[in-house]
Amino acid sequence: MRTLYKPLFEVKLLHEFYLTDRTGNNVFDLSAQADRLDFLFQKYESFAEEINNDLSYEVPESCQDMLKNYGLKLLPSYSGLKVLIEVKLKKLGSGVSTYEPIQKLEDDLHIPILIKRRTSRFDSISNQKVERNIKSTYLFSNDSSLSGSRNFPYLHTEVANHDAAIEYEQGELAKFGPNDIRAFYVDTANNKQWLSKAGKSFANENDRLLCGTNFSYSFVNANNISKADFILKDHLGNIIQELHFKASNPFANVHLAFDPKLLKMLPEEKISNELVYQLEVSGTSSFAKSHKVVFYSDMQELSSSIGVIFIKVKGNISGYKLFDASGKLITRKNQFNVTDPAAPVFEINISSKASFWRYINNRNRALQNGLYSDLLQTIDAVLIAKEPRPLTAKTTLFRLPDSSLFYLPNPTGTQEIHIENKKIYSDIMVPESDLFPLAP
Repeated sequence: MRTLYKPLFEVKLLHEFYLTDRTGNNVFDLSAQADRLDFLFQKYESFAEEINNDLSYEVPESCQDMLKNYGLKLLPSYSGLKVLIEVKLKKLGSGVSTYEPIQKLEDDLHIPILIKRRTSRFDSISNQKVERNIKSTYLFSNDSSLSGSRNFPYLHTEVANHDAAIEYEQGELAKFGPNDIRAFYVDTANNKQWLSKAGKSFANENDRLLCGTNFSYSFVNANNISKADFILKDHLGNIIQELHFKASNPFANVHLAFDPKLLKMLPEEKISNELVYQLEVSGTSSFAKSHKVVFYSDMQELSSSIGVIFIKVKGNISGYKLFDASGKLITRKNQFNVTDPAAPVFEINISSKASFWRYINNRNRALQNGLYSDLLQTIDAVLIAKEPRPLTAKTTLFRLPDSSLFYLPNPTGTQEIHIENKKIYSDIMVPESDLFPLAP
C-alpha cells in the first residue's frame, strides 16, 4: 500500500518584525485567521524574508524514536512548521475522503518541538523583558495544565491584566480590557505612557516557564541582598528542596542547583499539573517573590532554543482538536476533491522590540531645532521620535496627524540599539541634507 502522509497540525510564528508593511499596518490588524494566513501567502509569493531565516525546528533527541514509532514527520513551512502523520485513506459513502492514522496516538501523548536559534537576531528584534529574575524559556502548548488558559488558535497564554503595582519595562504588554492590549513606555519627559497594540494575543512573560535544573537567579532592582532562601514546592504545596545563601557582602545573583532525581521534567514526562513547581524566594530587606517553573531535562537543548512547543493529542482546551470522535484526522476532502476542513493551524504571535528612533548628525553637529515637530522632538541637538516605534525588516513610514505618510530613515540593524535610563533607543546617523539641516 502506498505510504500516505497528511498534515496533523501546523504552527505559524507571526512576528511583527517580518509582517509589517510600508504603511505600518501588520498581520495583527487582521482579526480573522483566514485573512492572516492569506497575508502570509502573499508574503510567500513575494519571496519576503521570514522568521525561519532565524529559527529552525527540531524534535528533542530523547523523543525522536517516538516520532518514528507513531509515523510522524516534522517539516518547516513558511513562517513556521507542520507535523505530518502516516495515514490510510477511508472513503465515506458520500464521497468524502477521511484519513485514519496507521498508528493510534494515545490521548495523553504530547509532541515536543524545539524552536531553535539559527542566528542571534531573534533576541535583538523581539519584544521581551531585559531584566528578569530567571532567564527562563518560552513554553507553548494547546493544554492549560502547565501555563494557564488561552484561546484558539494561540499556543501562548493570555497577556496579564494591567497591574498598577507593577513596575513595567519599555515594550512590556498589559491587557486593559477585551481586545485592548497596550505596550508600556516612559516618554522623554519621564511620564508613563501606553501604546495600543493591534492583535488579540501575544507571547508574553506568563509563557516563560521552562528552566534547567541549574540556573542563575538575579535580584533585579533589589540591593543589599546578603541572605536569601529558596523553597521549591510541588503543585500540592509540598516542599521538594530548599537552598539557602548567606554572604558578608551583598550579591547581585546566586546560582541554583536542584536535584533532578527529585523532579518531574519535560520532555519525557506526560503533560500534567504535576510538572508545575512553585519557587518561593525571600531575602534581606523584605525581598519576597514567587515564580512558577517547569523543569526541562536537557539544559543544552533549552539554552539553544527560544522556546518549546508541546502539542498534546487531546488537550484540555476546546477548539484545539487534532482528531474527530472516531479517531480520524480533522482534515478531509469533500466529494469535489477540495480539502475542507484543513488541518488545524496554531499561532504564536510575537511583537517587535520597540525603540525611540534617535537621529544624530554623522559628524556630531547639532541638527536644526524643531524639525518635523509632529513626529520628533529636539533634545541636546538630536531629534528623537515622540513614541517608540517597532523594529521592522522593511522600511516603514511615519504617519502625520492628517493620516498622510512621511518618510524618515529607519534603523538599518539592531546594532544601533542602546538602553539608557530604562529607555530603548535606536540611533540613526544622518548626514547634513535638506531632510536634516544643521542648526544655524
